[in-house]
Amino acid sequence: TPPASADGKVGAGMVVTAIIAGDEMKFLIGSREISSGDLDVYSEKSPLGAAVMGAKVGESVSYTAPNGKTISVQIKHAEYYS
Repeated sequence: TPPASADGKVGAGMVVTAIIAGDEMKFLIGSREISSGDLDVYSEKSPLGAAVMGAKVGESVSYTAPNGKTISVQIKHAEYYS
């Protein structure tokens, strides 16, 4: 497996495992072109992508969903997609 980023922060091209609104999810931050299709992909500009970009593993962040609800995201793990 590729190493997590040296500074422990989430960035583009990383697979993030997070607890989102109580459910564990694994997703890729970046563009759909880099995914083989087995992962959900969120762009850095999406509400979720923007919330986790630059956050450190172990941190909790939140974002506002399209329905206006605030969704909490606890980042458990992040590593570069391979």
